[in-house]
Amino acid sequence: MRVLNITTTYFELDGITNVIMNYYRGMDKSDMIIDLVIPNDIGKALRMELESSGSRIFELRGRTKKPFAYMNELSQIIKENNYDIVHAHGNSCTLALEMVAARRGGAGVRIPHSHNTRNKHKLVHQMLRGVFDANYTNAFACGQKAGEWLFGNKPFEIINNGIDIKKYSYDMEIRRLYRNKYNLNGKKVIGHIGYFSEVKNHGYLIDIFHALYQLDHTYRLILIGDGERRALMEEKVRDLGLADAVIFTGKTLAVPQLLQAMDMMVMPSLFEGFPLTLVEAQTACLPCFASDAVARESAITDLVQFIPLEKTPAEWANIIKASPVINRAEHSQETIPRIIDSGYSIGDNARYLKELYQTFIMSHEKVGATE
Repeated sequence: MRVLNITTTYFELDGITNVIMNYYRGMDKSDMIIDLVIPNDIGKALRMELESSGSRIFELRGRTKKPFAYMNELSQIIKENNYDIVHAHGNSCTLALEMVAARRGGAGVRIPHSHNTRNKHKLVHQMLRGVFDANYTNAFACGQKAGEWLFGNKPFEIINNGIDIKKYSYDMEIRRLYRNKYNLNGKKVIGHIGYFSEVKNHGYLIDIFHALYQLDHTYRLILIGDGERRALMEEKVRDLGLADAVIFTGKTLAVPQLLQAMDMMVMPSLFEGFPLTLVEAQTACLPCFASDAVARESAITDLVQFIPLEKTPAEWANIIKASPVINRAEHSQETIPRIIDSGYSIGDNARYLKELYQTFIMSHEKVGATE
């Protein structure tokens, strides 16, 4: 089985990349070739991991600036490598580019995968609707709302954003080590994981933290990730006099460990499909405070509380401060089985995805045989 995964967003240590890599690591690849098309250069460790497993990485730029050249080059890659399946990840009908290229390249199974509940380019999304609908064969979504957003009333399969449960489960010893490392003993630690972009609403998050800090100087904020708005947020933190209370980690492989060091997760996103970080945070038994623009289905457990974006930062701060402290070790006994039973174990999910791939190929071969 030859599969080409395409990501339309930067391939780095967050978001869609983590979803792709979780499935890649969890899948039995003994009878598969899984290659990737990505829009950027990647780190040495990630490249070595992929190439050592036999995967080829194609860096293909110019998707937005030169879409026709991008499509032609992508179509050629697909044709030359004879892929059975093209699985493209994004959040709008601009995935028509990948679906048309896959059709021209001869891929019988063409799958767009919706990872959000809306996007910023509404006009282009609407203009490409007809082309998009006419060129995909099967559809995936990270959740119900994300699927309805991209596919409307057409059928789609929900592919849960699965994780390695053991890796993220609450661990008191790791918590102790990382709180010592970052001088967090005796502090109330708020965490956030995400690319520094407008949709993640970091400015509003910092305003919420500022309001909390004014109520209680023992609060600390850990911001994990990188992006074009990071420098702007660092400047805002300095201007508010919070430089000693906010930690910018940048990109890091220590996300599971840092989740242990936190006391809560706050996510005031402008919109989200089904954030993987919320699954990870709940697995770590963290109380989570998310905006009401985040898909409700991401509340796998009772650890998630949704707060309207219309509320002021001070109102968010009061809700967070008033929330009871939980015994995470105790809570873990109930939470972990619930997450597994809800279908978020990557081992189970990767087996299911591979079975879907096989079914789609067989269905395409049957259709081809009768034509």
